[in-house]
Amino acid sequence: MIVTSAGKSRSPGRSPMKSEIVFDPNLNESDHYEGTRRKLHTPTTPGPQPSGLTRATTWTDDVEENYRFQTAGYRDLKEYCHVQGVSDVEVSRWPHNGYVKMLLSRKGGFIYFNKDRECMDKDLHKCKIFNYNTQ
Repeated sequence: MIVTSAGKSRSPGRSPMKSEIVFDPNLNESDHYEGTRRKLHTPTTPGPQPSGLTRATTWTDDVEENYRFQTAGYRDLKEYCHVQGVSDVEVSRWPHNGYVKMLLSRKGGFIYFNKDRECMDKDLHKCKIFNYNTQ
C-alpha cells in the first residue's frame, strides 16, 4: 500500500494523478539518486578583484585567452581557477599553440573551442582585459 500526500491509501497498481504526491515507504533516504554532474567548488574566500579594465582594440594571444574565458562566463583565468578550484596548469589547452581547448561553463556543461582563432575582429570590442594590482 502506498500513502499519498492527502493521507489516502491507494493500490500499488494504479498510477498517481498529476496533482498527487506519492510517498513510497520502501524508499530509504540513503537510496537517493546522486547525479553525475560535477559539484561546483564553493570558494570560502573572495576571489581576486580587478583594479581596472580596458577593452581590446587589436587581436593578441591575451585577447584570445580572455575572450574564451568570457565566453564561458568568467572574467579571466584567475577567476576561473578560483571558482572551479583548479590550478592554471589544469586548464585543458591545445598543445601546438597553448589556446584554451575546453572549459566548464558557469551555466553548467562544457564549452569546447577550436584550435584556431575564435575572437574575430568584429567581436574585439566585446572582450575586456582586466588589470590587477600586484602587491
